[in-house]
Amino acid sequence: MTKQIVWRVEKSWSVTELGLRAFLLPDEQVFFTLCQELEDKLKVFKERKLEKSLLLSGPELTSADYFIPLNQFKYLNIWEAVKCAASQAYKEAKSLQISPLVLVLDASAASGFHKKALEGIILGAYAYEQFKGKVPSENKDNDKEDFCPEVVFVTGGLDLQLINNELKRLETVCQVVNRVRDLVNHPPSYLGPEEFVDEAVKSAGRCGLQIDLMDENRLLKEGYNGLLAVGRGSCKPPRMVTLTYEPKAFKKDKPPHVVLVGKGITFDSGGLSLKPGASMVDMKSDMAGAAAVLGAMEIIGQLGAQVKVTGILALAENMPSGEAQAPGDIIVMKNGKSVEVKNTDAEGRLILADALQLGASLRPDYMVDAATLTGACRVALGIQVAAILGRDRDLITRLIQAGEESGEILWELPFEKAYIEGMKSDFADISNIGNSAYGGTITAALFLGEFVPEEIPWAHLDIAGPAYPGKKWKYFAPGATGFGARVLAGLVKNLSK
Repeated sequence: MTKQIVWRVEKSWSVTELGLRAFLLPDEQVFFTLCQELEDKLKVFKERKLEKSLLLSGPELTSADYFIPLNQFKYLNIWEAVKCAASQAYKEAKSLQISPLVLVLDASAASGFHKKALEGIILGAYAYEQFKGKVPSENKDNDKEDFCPEVVFVTGGLDLQLINNELKRLETVCQVVNRVRDLVNHPPSYLGPEEFVDEAVKSAGRCGLQIDLMDENRLLKEGYNGLLAVGRGSCKPPRMVTLTYEPKAFKKDKPPHVVLVGKGITFDSGGLSLKPGASMVDMKSDMAGAAAVLGAMEIIGQLGAQVKVTGILALAENMPSGEAQAPGDIIVMKNGKSVEVKNTDAEGRLILADALQLGASLRPDYMVDAATLTGACRVALGIQVAAILGRDRDLITRLIQAGEESGEILWELPFEKAYIEGMKSDFADISNIGNSAYGGTITAALFLGEFVPEEIPWAHLDIAGPAYPGKKWKYFAPGATGFGARVLAGLVKNLSK
């Protein structure tokens, strides 16, 4: 987790004051009312036709003006470009050790700009360094790593109090997203199922959530055999956690109820269907769906909602051992449906099936699961886009809209029921993989659908690509992005309206 960003909101900022004044320049819109001095500098900037940022400053570097053309982020929409530019400006101020970083919001067209800018700064400043040793600086006064510039938002004619309130809410969301990134980035020896439970307990206490914990004995007693089968090969037993948010005051007779389900494989070796060594390196991230659900529950708990929300975390470690499930094993699930395990590396759908059955028993108005479920999704959509599949048009539309608001792209794939034919088994009701090398994301979703009653509006998010891209991307450092937490919390926020 990165140091907390210090920010404040001001009505105006004198051109004579110290600091790095950053101007994020769109092609056509006018975001800023520029004074003559800045117009002259901008004219020089445009005359030189520079494609990258130009720093115009005094010789002592105590103050500077920084022009960032948003068209340099060619493949991003305007708001994602703003996040990248704001993150870039913050890093420039940090590198030059200039404080504050002043972002000028001085035009009605800038409405919403402040939130995207702060989002880019907070998420862009994150780095996972828990296990990195810090090299002492010879001159601590000039240690750039410890220097954190203050951020000042200049609102001009905009509503200062409204912006201040919105930024406070946005800061809460971003801090939670960075906590989700911490969880996903933790090494598997540091975060197994039991440690994940501990984190969920902390979240519940901090955010006023009800919590219910299932250990391996209770899972056995209640028939959650998918989790037990997957967790058999590990010395770390599986767990299932239920977190519940209840609205304190609701305007109607009964609030809508949303169930969020997350896949939490804290490390995935593939089991006896062992993954190649290179494919295992990032498998600490196979619990990113559960982390996203936990993050969404934290956001909802802290900011409130007019919706009842239940988050279910299915937690296990998939390891090979003398006790591990084997290809050819058959699991009888809680609903009586039998599953032939043809590949132990298709384990996420087995634990999600249990969690979805638990969620369905609560008779929710909406149910959504999030999971790093298939490599096929990365093949189909790459690392920047998540797949969405399901049976309810309204819910899918709402989730896509929530993703557009947070900059997390969801692309719908067909929930093509004909593909279920390829999952038939000679020895059980269904097998856990299809008989074809193609369409793996669709067949995985169809398998999950077998454990969700038709009458429940349900959608499945396969976040295998953007949850852990494996490299620097947009304003994200290498590693986890926290993808999904904002989408799920955004769905609940929009249902609260």
